[in-house]
This record gives sequence, C-alpha cells and structure tokens, in this order.
Amino acid sequence: MSGLERGPDRDGFERVVGHCSRFGEVINRARRLMRVESPVLLQGETGVGKEVFARAMHEGGRHGAAAFVAINCGGLPRELLASELFGYVEGAFTGARRGGMVGRIEAAQGGTLFLDEIAEMPLDLQPYMLRALEGGEIYPLGCPKPRTVSFRLIAACNRDLRAEVAAGRFREDLYYRLAATSLRIPALRERTEDLPALVTHFAGEVAARHGVAVKRFLPEVLLVFSRYSWPGNLRELRNVVEVMALLTEGDAASLEELPLDFPPHVASRDDAPVTANVRGGLQMFERDLIGEAIRSRQGNLAGAAKDLGISRSTLYLKVKRYELAALVGELRLAARCAAPASPIAPVTE
Repeated sequence: MSGLERGPDRDGFERVVGHCSRFGEVINRARRLMRVESPVLLQGETGVGKEVFARAMHEGGRHGAAAFVAINCGGLPRELLASELFGYVEGAFTGARRGGMVGRIEAAQGGTLFLDEIAEMPLDLQPYMLRALEGGEIYPLGCPKPRTVSFRLIAACNRDLRAEVAAGRFREDLYYRLAATSLRIPALRERTEDLPALVTHFAGEVAARHGVAVKRFLPEVLLVFSRYSWPGNLRELRNVVEVMALLTEGDAASLEELPLDFPPHVASRDDAPVTANVRGGLQMFERDLIGEAIRSRQGNLAGAAKDLGISRSTLYLKVKRYELAALVGELRLAARCAAPASPIAPVTE
C-alpha cells in the first residue's frame, strides 16, 4: 500500500491521506475525471503517488471490476517494451515463447492500462499506441491481422511533455490525445499540512509490516520534517519514517532517531532556544496530529488517546486547548448516524 492510502474505501479515493485544501481540489478533479472514458495524464514529481491515483480512478470508474494493468515505459529496452505492450505470436522471433504472449494492452481489455513514465516510450512505438487509443486495434509482433482492444488509459509523467514535444522526443498528436484531461499531483513540500497524517499512516504501516508497536513522532520531529523540501516526496518520507520507527526503542521517535544522512541544516540537534515562531509551529503540528487521531477513531477519545500514546485526561486538556470539541461532536454524531438503527450503541469516550 502506498503512502497516500488508508483503509477500506468506497470509491478509491476514500483511502487517500490528505486534508489540505490544495490536495483536496486535486482529489475532487480526479473524482470527476474517473467517470469519463478519455485517457488521463497524471503529472507530478517522482514519488508523489501517481500510481495510487491511477488505481483509485480505476477502482471508482465504471471498469473498476476489470483488470488494472501497469507497466513502466522507462524500465525496459525498446524491443522488450514493444513485446510487453503489444504481445507477440509464436515464432515472431528467436526465443519467442511457445504459443506467443498476450501484451499488457490486450491484458487490460475492459479495464485500465497504466503507463508510467510515458515520456520514456520510444518515438517509433508511439504511433502504435495512438492507433490503439483511437482505432482500438493492435498488431502483436509477428501477427499480420489486428486485434480489437478496448481499455481506459491512464498515463503518468514526471517531465514536461510539452517540452518533450518541442524537442521532438514525443509525438504531438499523442500528446494532445493525453493532455486534454490532465491532473497535476502536488509535491509533498506543497502540502506540508498533511505531514502529521502521513507520518501517522506510515508509522502504522511499519508496525503492521514488521510486527512492532506503533511509534508516535514527537512534534519537534514533525517541525523538522516541515522544514525539509522532500525531493523524493512520499517515497522518501515513507523510508525515513520506517528507519526512525525501527530505531526507536521507546514509544516516541525523537530527533535522535533521524537518519544520519538527513540534511544537517534542517535537522540540527543543537538548535537555538525555541522561539515564538517555532513554538507556534510545534503547537500547530500537535493540533493536526491530535485532530487526525480523533478523525481516525470517529471521535472516540479513548481510542485516540491510545493511538497517541497519552492518557485520556491529557487528551481532554488538549482537546480543550486546541478547541477541538466541535470536531469531536461532529464525528460522534456522524458515527451515530452511520450505526444500525436498532440497537443504537452508545459512543464511548
């Protein structure tokens, strides 16, 4: 499961972690696009979660019950990519598999084909991809007759495709076929408000994967995280959280567990005394962290306190301090409304 995901979902995006307004706008646009049949181009830096978005759009679309087939165009040499995409018939070339092979496009019949790093697709293969999109036909290697295909394409790119077209490295007609419905996923540094929720999610993943207790991350760690630019985005954050969670002997990860190669100008352990601005940043992150725990427990403060590793009395004080009582009330009301009509189980604290 990727860094954007969380728990069971209704339409694929219910498990995407993130509450900031900018990220919410992207999710809303993605929800609109998943209802159409046109190809979609997902743009964004490496590690922002483009495949997670593609899977969510597939699951929420009309073909969600069919196959989701993914392939990275940048990870294979030209000849191998051609056979992987279009397949081949028996005897198409020396060493061809007996009986041939069904390509990824045909395997996605009735479902979704996800082409990651589409800018890396060789120029001479792009006309065949365009034909598959517009004419619904492919020619497996060595096959003189076309095969009919029907699939939804979601492509992803971490480069400027328009610049690639201008440089002659990408076909203009294929670009316009894709770019009409595009979506840019923001980098992690553009949505730092979501850091507490993402760290909590990753810490839970680490605990489940390695069979250890869930570690909470102290506010000063989250503040350091907010100062960092995260060039590797969610993938880098997930790795840092995993290292820290596994190195932490107690129940809370501190600055001492930061990886040794974490930028020293960001993660200085000898910072000057905390200023008012830094103190305010710590309080903001603590409030966000508590709010996320309360949301995940649907307003159950006993469960939220357990997740945070603090006592209920401490949590009650912080709920009052950060004026989160209204949030608790809304979540409890929603939980009651979602419960079976009879009997109605009381919502405990």
